[in-house]
Amino acid sequence: MTGTAGRTTVWLTFLDGLAPDQLAAYRALLDDGEQIRLDRFKVEGARTEFLVGRALLRSVLSLHATDIAPAEWRFSTNAYGRPHVSHPLPSPVHFNLSHTRGLVALVTGPEERIGVDVEWIGRGAPGRDVARRYFTADEADEIEAGADESERSERFFALWTLKEAYIKARGMGLALPLDAFVFDCSGSDIGVRFDKARIEDIGERWHLERRILSLQHRLALACPADGKPVAFAEYVPQAGDPTRVEPKRAEPFGKMVGRAATQ
Repeated sequence: MTGTAGRTTVWLTFLDGLAPDQLAAYRALLDDGEQIRLDRFKVEGARTEFLVGRALLRSVLSLHATDIAPAEWRFSTNAYGRPHVSHPLPSPVHFNLSHTRGLVALVTGPEERIGVDVEWIGRGAPGRDVARRYFTADEADEIEAGADESERSERFFALWTLKEAYIKARGMGLALPLDAFVFDCSGSDIGVRFDKARIEDIGERWHLERRILSLQHRLALACPADGKPVAFAEYVPQAGDPTRVEPKRAEPFGKMVGRAATQ
């Protein structure tokens, strides 16, 4: 797929329909450490998500650096556990990976500040006390303003994926307190504000997106606000060329059907 150089790109692999021989070929791409991690998974679904995620990452890196085979890449992690390319250097792009039931998502881009999170919402949102414990009071109120359980669940996962995408883009994970920044999903552009005493950041430097990938899959993205549109592609590693797609944008909270839309 052309046109991804120098821009943020999200690569999507849906796991339904992947054949056993494809999965076997993916295993052959992993290094020794990744194979050890793969064998530690006790749940088949989680094992497949990890395997396809590593194959997707390696394959996409080789799309950017065609002289390097997918199996040749080696990785290290920073102090917070975020992976990055350690060999061969320099890395062709920065990246962040996420997976959930039935789906793997990878974001690549020219800057390190990129993060993606995907969730399968079929399990439903957890109890309301979870939002009160981890989110800001304003965000918990926004969730509870949903007209019914379906809308409240959509709002919970919207905020959850946004928070995950942001802390991953910062490369610090849960070292950043989730209640120290608040998202505004009431308009077409998502805003973010910070508790300056706990997080030094500026909302204007971030581009934030929410996408609907299927009936049960939701995605959030955090990347630099450089004005370049984000590209999306579906890609089955080692099985042909990527296909450009344009997943539906999630509706703002203010436009969702229900009580909150009239307040």
